[in-house]
Formats: sequence, C-alpha cells, structure tokens
Amino acid sequence: MIDDEELEQRTYRLLNDAAHVYRAVPPAAAVLRSTLDRLAGPLRIAVAGPPGSGKSTLVNALIGEELAPVELSAEVAYRDGTEPRAWWRDAEIPVVRTGSGLRLTPDARHTGGPGGRAVVEWPSRVLRRTELIDARGPAADADAILYVTPQLGEEELRTVRAARGRLAPPVHVMIVLSRADATGGGWADALLTAKQMARRRRREPRTGMVSQDLLAVSPLIAAAARTLAGEEFAVIAALAALPKAESEPHLLSTDRFTAATALAPVDAQRRVRLLQRFGLGGVRLALTLARTGSDTPAALAERLQEHSGLKELQASIATLFTARRPVLRARAALTTLDRLLRTHRNPAAGNLLAQLELLVAEAHELRELRLLSALRSGRVTVPRDHAVDAARLLGGSGTSVGERLGMSPDATAAETWAAARAAGERWRGLAHGRTLTPAARRAAETVLASSDLIADRLDRLAAPIS
Repeated sequence: MIDDEELEQRTYRLLNDAAHVYRAVPPAAAVLRSTLDRLAGPLRIAVAGPPGSGKSTLVNALIGEELAPVELSAEVAYRDGTEPRAWWRDAEIPVVRTGSGLRLTPDARHTGGPGGRAVVEWPSRVLRRTELIDARGPAADADAILYVTPQLGEEELRTVRAARGRLAPPVHVMIVLSRADATGGGWADALLTAKQMARRRRREPRTGMVSQDLLAVSPLIAAAARTLAGEEFAVIAALAALPKAESEPHLLSTDRFTAATALAPVDAQRRVRLLQRFGLGGVRLALTLARTGSDTPAALAERLQEHSGLKELQASIATLFTARRPVLRARAALTTLDRLLRTHRNPAAGNLLAQLELLVAEAHELRELRLLSALRSGRVTVPRDHAVDAARLLGGSGTSVGERLGMSPDATAAETWAAARAAGERWRGLAHGRTLTPAARRAAETVLASSDLIADRLDRLAAPIS
C-alpha cells in the first residue's frame, strides 16, 4: 500500500526507465518526454461533450470570464499567465477580446493542416493550479474530464465509457447534465427538479461504472452570474419591480418577452441581450430572486451561482479532482505509458508493464477515490453513524491529516495522535467484525487502510511527550 507521494515518485521513475528503453524510437520517446513534462505541471481538466452541449459556456463559468468559445477551429487550453497571450502551433499569435469570447488570429504560416491545440494564457486565480481544456473531441491526454451533455442516454454512456481507460475505474470522470434550467419547461423550480433527478441517476450502477459523480448544472445561468454586469442588474431590478400580474404573461415564451410592445420600462434590445445571457429560465429565476431579497448585484450573483449548480460542481471538483492532483496526474501518466507499452512492442516492455500493473494495484489513493464515489452515490453503504467519518477519513473533506481526522487547525500534536489512534481502533473493529455485509466490510477495510496511512504519516514526525 502506497500513498500519493510514493505514487508520484514511482511513476516518475517508471517513465524515466521507459524513456531509456525507447530512446531510439522517436515517436515513443516524444510521447514519454511530453508525459514527463506534464507530470510536473498543473492538473489538466478537459471540458468535453457534444457540440452545443454548453461546454464552452461552462469553461467561462468556471474561470469567471467571457473567454470561450475561441473563434478558431481547434481545442483550446486555458492557463494562468501574467497577461493575456495566446499560442498556436508553438507560435505566439494575436488575441483580441470580442463581445462573445476571444478571437485568435494565426497567420498563413501557422494555419496549415488540421488539428492542434491553441493555448491561451489569462491572469486567473482559478487557473493557477488547474488548466482547463475546451475539448473538441476525445480528451485522452487530460488528467480529469468533465463530460458535459444535455442528456444521459445509452449513447452518452458509451461515449463516457470509452474515455474510462483500461487501468482503473473512472476516478477521473465527472458528468455534468447541462440543461438543468430547461427541466419541466424552465420554470423557477426547474433547477431543483434537475438536481433531484441527477441525485437519482448518480445512484444507478451503470452511471457509477463510468463516472465519479453526476451533477445537474445550468452553464448559461452560471456564466451569467459569474460575469453579471451592473447594467444587467439594473434591467433585472426594473423588471422585478413590475407587478407580477403585469410581467408574468411576458415570461411564457421568448417571443412574448422580446416583443417590442412588452415590458415598457426596459426596451426590447436590452431584453434580447438579457435573454441571450440568461436564457428564459434564467431570466425567470433572476426576477424571482430579485423580488425575494437579492437587491444588490453581489447578492443576486451569489444566489444565481448557487441555484445554477455551479457551487456544487466547484465543490465536487475541489474534492474529487483538485485535492487529488498528484494521484490523477500519476494515473494519466500511467495510462499513457500503458498504451505506449502495448502499442510499441519491445523486449523490455513486459517487465515495465508488470511494474506498472503492480504500481496501480498498490496505489491506495485510487481505491480511496473509487470508494468515495461509491459512498456518495449510495452504491456502497456503511453503517449510517459511521458514514460521515468514513468520507472524512478517505479525504472527502480534504486530504491533509488534520482534515481527514476532523481536527481544529489549532489542535495539539497529542490531540491529533489520540484522534488517529481512535480512528484506527474504530475502523479495525468494524472491518474485523461480523456485523457488516461483504461489500460494507471491504469498504471498512479501505477506510482502515486510510487510517493506518494517517498513523504512518504521524510516525514520521516526533511522537508527542505524554
């Protein structure tokens, strides 16, 4: 059993060994050099999905800027930078901000041939440790994937299953249902209904087989909330001030809302712009919130983000992806290496493949992620009075020793040691007892292993004087 630090170190050594073996095979050597470089970089999250699913809008919502879609037929990676800059095929190119995103303008020297990835650097706190990729197709080289789709049927499940990879269950995939604001006709309770449906779908075994989590989000409302302008708030406030009996008939359809003679305090042009930004469901929601206490731009933006599902998505990304950067980067690197070893046969490949499979089998953090997903979805249960404790010890509230043990930041070393010993005794009793089902006992054994790793980490420090 190994922790994330050892997983990273052994992954790096294995990639270096493979680079030595394949040094005379240019295509394989290039892949390995690129993989080693990415292993030290930020977590790469691909936002993938079918055209028109809302993935570019979701990128904007996550960054908090209107950057996507870029006017260039290519995949676009967004990274943190000191100033706005862009590259295409390793050449810096001009970047212009428009009313609907960015325009990148590579000249004729850089546009030959299909494919490729544009890179945009943009000053952003969100992008400091995470690179977001607005994917145009399969996101094979990403560390984690947000699969954005309006619906989740058999075709979508097959697509996500194809991105799962061979090495392990899909600890790197999260599904986002992106038409939450249109559920049930798009009225005020649409988002709540969509979230309830997502929670039910999350518990389905076939969903758990292809993803870590499933969430309902409105990228359109989320992006509008993150970039809400003062003028837009003024329009919403003016419409919200009208008597409901006067305004609601005009919220039944887009044609009624944008009619030239409708809603006299706000001209049709501004209403059209509001509709483009929020959608009809988002306009209805914004007016409801403005009438019920969200009387400042900041307050309205905050509540719109909550209702849109963005806050829940951000929390899930933080718990399942960002907090697990080392293990997800290592997993992506090992997946690439596994594919290379099976494609480029070499006398030494068999030994490297055996080392790789042993490393994956020993990586406890991958087991933690799989169990966290199963507990969140309800596919696996532990006794109810131990469920919160299990999720916390597995790293569901943070991966530091203190966070796993639920300790106050000012807890003493003696208190931390006592909590660690108590956790080990608690879960050893459950794992070795006879009261649990086989599935629950296996879950308890994984939690116990996490408790033992916490004790191992504490053992590396000087024991407190009792």
